[in-house]
Amino acid sequence: MPLTLLQMINAVQGELGLPQSVTVIGNTDSTTVQMFNLTNRVLDELRRMNRWTVQQFEYNLIVAVPISTTGNVTQNSPIITGIPSTTGILANYMMVSGNGIPQAARVVSVDSSSQITMSMAVTGDSATAMDILFAQDTYPMPVGFDWFNNRTMWDRTNRWELLGPDSPQMDQWHRSGIVATGPRRHFRKVGPYADQFRIWPPPVEITNPLQLVFEYLSIASVMVHGSQTSFAQYFANDDDTSLLDDQAIIMGTKWMFWEAKGFNYASYQSRWVDYVDRLIARDGAAPTLTLTKRTNPIFVSPANVQDG
Repeated sequence: MPLTLLQMINAVQGELGLPQSVTVIGNTDSTTVQMFNLTNRVLDELRRMNRWTVQQFEYNLIVAVPISTTGNVTQNSPIITGIPSTTGILANYMMVSGNGIPQAARVVSVDSSSQITMSMAVTGDSATAMDILFAQDTYPMPVGFDWFNNRTMWDRTNRWELLGPDSPQMDQWHRSGIVATGPRRHFRKVGPYADQFRIWPPPVEITNPLQLVFEYLSIASVMVHGSQTSFAQYFANDDDTSLLDDQAIIMGTKWMFWEAKGFNYASYQSRWVDYVDRLIARDGAAPTLTLTKRTNPIFVSPANVQDG
């Protein structure tokens, strides 16, 4: 059974010859408060030291079918009026497609139940009740996203790997240049709002939801109240337990506490580093490496069957 926050703090206190606390959360003792904050600091350090398998999550993303509607456009204006309904149209998350509308135009704001404003002005002629498509190409990152697990981005509907992550230069080449599309879909991570996952080209052609997937490293380091279904980044309750190794947290808290007090912490730190290195070495499984010349396996794999 994993140790609770209280048990880990008590272990640190006991090993350093300090009085043990009855509770951690809400405790006003300065030593206990400092140790509590240091355990959360250790969580941050450990999380960034390795792609821990226990923190690898999968994100299944369903790309919505575009909204097909009509609207009135005016040459050299970014405003579309006369839309029967703007329900489902999302500012900052959708591209706009239609005759005379630039390929990079996005929804900047939903002004009313019948009007939206785009990021670019209409370059074609003015028109009434023109056919328009609103396609969502941008989606919020999963809660707790920290960073990508590389080469895990796939279009499961079409069974091909997404291309990317595109650089800002490549993304602008797609959106602003002459050649806008290709045989495969691209992706990138964008801001400035909450972290977002953006695909290119916009899914204007799909008639059924498109299913994408990628794996990511989560900031989740703690099981709230020891639950295996509720996660958090930091300890906040006495009975919280850690997804990461208990002993690594205890050893890390010890050397950081010793350092904060101005004592010689080198031996505590060295033992902690050695212990974490061993954890990293055995985390997950390891492939069998071969010293023979043959590089491709004899069975079906990405090495001998072209993707797509």
